[in-house]
Amino acid sequence: MALLPLAMLAQTANPRKDAEKMNQRAQIIYYELENQSVTDSLRYYRNVMDVVDYSLKSDESDRIPDKKGQVKLRYETDNHRRISTLRPFLIDAGLYLTAHHYRQDGINAWKLYIKAAASPLLKNDKATDETGTAAFYIAQSELYARNYKAADRFADIAMQDDDVAQDAAEIKARCMHDQMVNHEDSVKYLSVLAELYRSDPSDKVYFAWIMQFYSHENRSFNLEDFVNQQLRLFPNSPVPWLLKGETAMHAKRWEEAADAYKHANEIDPNRLPVVYNIGVCMLNWGVGLINENAEKKKRKKKDTKADSIIAEARTCLEKVKEMDPHRKNVDWVTPLYHLYLIVGDEAKADELRPLVKKG
Repeated sequence: MALLPLAMLAQTANPRKDAEKMNQRAQIIYYELENQSVTDSLRYYRNVMDVVDYSLKSDESDRIPDKKGQVKLRYETDNHRRISTLRPFLIDAGLYLTAHHYRQDGINAWKLYIKAAASPLLKNDKATDETGTAAFYIAQSELYARNYKAADRFADIAMQDDDVAQDAAEIKARCMHDQMVNHEDSVKYLSVLAELYRSDPSDKVYFAWIMQFYSHENRSFNLEDFVNQQLRLFPNSPVPWLLKGETAMHAKRWEEAADAYKHANEIDPNRLPVVYNIGVCMLNWGVGLINENAEKKKRKKKDTKADSIIAEARTCLEKVKEMDPHRKNVDWVTPLYHLYLIVGDEAKADELRPLVKKG
């Protein structure tokens, strides 16, 4: 039998019947869900997906103009009711399916959520839209499967949602890292890391990524050069000073680290982690001087420099104690306890000793 031309196929298509057929299919399965006759979780979530899918297809056919060019929506109310009720469950469906080794089905559930959110049926339901979350889950799953293009594309969608934008940016960074081939790729990746670190310098993950990059890349990349470049570009921002402090602290260059953190503190005063790091660096610097003088047998008279440094460390750490008495953000107990032992304040050390043992 000869194949029908495309023009004739278009003429024989009946959008009205298609809309009715899809509506009926959706309603039959929706009735099952309404009456809780599905007890198996796998079947339940797949039914949810089918109802939303059939409802969307019904609406698509329902919106096709008739021969007079008019659109008469016959199933809009039914389709809207089913999709608006079940769409939130698609997020859970994706999580359940991927957790039970149905990865592609899970991705399809999240894609269906995104498609439903973009439907004209839900044009007034933007307040409850979780498209960003669905896109993030897809990006995350595709990243694990090393489908980098798909991961990057859905990460772009997720970045439009403030709640998951930061996590989506991390996915984009990981995609770039795993696909680095040449020097230009490395430069782009490093610029993304710099942006992430500037967005949240308290996040140790970003600093760890930067350190990992410099520890594995070739010698054309120098960590000190990068830090200095950031200082030139953003001299009035605390972030490059924090990075300089982290880098120096990591290398146990205590004086340099303390100085960098002090610069950051001058620009943005009294940030708890910064004050804490100043105290720790000053303490280690002071202890280093004491040990150095002891080795050289020069501590016959009082070392005023070491003592003043230790005193400044005490001021910082005691301030941190006041700012964070329950140690929710930083554990100041151990360094402050050791400081009290160094200066001979046994009473203060005794107060902290039980906490050190617990820690």
